[in-house]
Amino acid sequence: MKSINQLIELTRELRNFLLFWFGQSLSEIGTRLTGFGLSIWVYQNTHAVTQLSLVIFFTTLPGVLITPLVGALVDRWNRRWTIIISDIVAALITLTLALLLLTGNLQLWHTYVSAFLTSLSGSFQMTAKSAAIPMMVKSDQIGRANGLIQFGTAVGQLTAPILAGILIAKLQLQSLLLIDFSTYVIALFTLLFIKISQPESSTKSEKRITTILDEILEGWENISSRPFLVLLLGFMTIHFLVSGMSTVLIDPLILSFSSATTFGNVMAVAGCGMVAGSLFMSIWGGGKKLIPTLFIFSVVNGIGLIIAGIKPFIPTIAIGISISFFSLPIILGTNFTLWQTNVDPKLQGRVLSLFYTVAGLGLCIGNLTASPLADKLLEPMLSPDGLLANTVGRLLETGQGRGIGFLMVMAGLFVVFVSLSFYTYFAFKQIDGELLTTDGEILENKTINTLDYQAKKLINN
Repeated sequence: MKSINQLIELTRELRNFLLFWFGQSLSEIGTRLTGFGLSIWVYQNTHAVTQLSLVIFFTTLPGVLITPLVGALVDRWNRRWTIIISDIVAALITLTLALLLLTGNLQLWHTYVSAFLTSLSGSFQMTAKSAAIPMMVKSDQIGRANGLIQFGTAVGQLTAPILAGILIAKLQLQSLLLIDFSTYVIALFTLLFIKISQPESSTKSEKRITTILDEILEGWENISSRPFLVLLLGFMTIHFLVSGMSTVLIDPLILSFSSATTFGNVMAVAGCGMVAGSLFMSIWGGGKKLIPTLFIFSVVNGIGLIIAGIKPFIPTIAIGISISFFSLPIILGTNFTLWQTNVDPKLQGRVLSLFYTVAGLGLCIGNLTASPLADKLLEPMLSPDGLLANTVGRLLETGQGRGIGFLMVMAGLFVVFVSLSFYTYFAFKQIDGELLTTDGEILENKTINTLDYQAKKLINN
């Protein structure tokens, strides 16, 4: 009875956020449906992987590069209205694509333009949403809130390909686009009933481009002047780099010796692992000591990659990827909780946008380097008569796909090594769940008041 009452009380506390989360999660599923459906349309109409890669490029890189500017603007603007306008822009893009398709006028270049514009609006929406979460929930519930955000993402990743495949076969792409448009309408409707508090503005009244650049630099100074945030940014950039590599490697790792059906089954099992991990994070919240949680589950992620790459055997690959996917929502949820609870709300747009940019570039580097390393270097080495056939090949086996498996194992070992190194460093410093500021002052896990901190520095000087 006590646990039920606690659950009811928690629901009341998070009522505002839960309505926000429902609308945005539904919208994200719709967006993933459109992304998957457009990918199918592009490939079916061009039969070229290059054209499909261009769509992915225009969907990701522009948003990554513009994010620092977006962060400065988010800190200036009302965060609720920023999300609303971003959703409206994305909805209009989707509706335009649907109308072009219905009238038979949709061309390939339209998908590039829509991907570019969607990337820009998505950058505003992502940054504003991350900065808004601490304004909607108490600090001790931010971990659970981030777990729910990761749960929505996991459900979208798991269900979107399945739903898109069924809906395209039954209703065609234009119907899929209209469904996506309707999810935006629902998300916008929910935003009308929620309140997102605004932090007191710390930006100057003079609105010039130089001021915006100064604000971006202020966000970077907030990171660079605090050793913990620098270490956290570096660690998560490494995480995203390895994640970018593993994302590219998973497909050929399985398809090198198995069928597309088997690949789909493995990814469905792995998707369930991600859903389970996000549910676990939603209930648990990451615990009181978030730093050990981050590094411990990063070790789990690395172990999963090692298991996946060790043998060309579907059960071990499925287990390894599922373990890795289970840990991802916990790692990401814990990471965002650390940023959101230890950066002043006035600066969160700028600081989080810089995190997205640096980590996003790490992800892109991982995507770009995985294929050359595997195809040009390691695959030949682990061919039956390759350089490593009689050494590494005895453990990992030789043949097609084994160079990919070796790279996956090395990536996992690297993640384990880096995670244990960071964990040991913080344990040696006896920091645990506490954070270091510029002057070495230890602050227990709570939101830092930047103005108070700057005032103390002025007094000390």
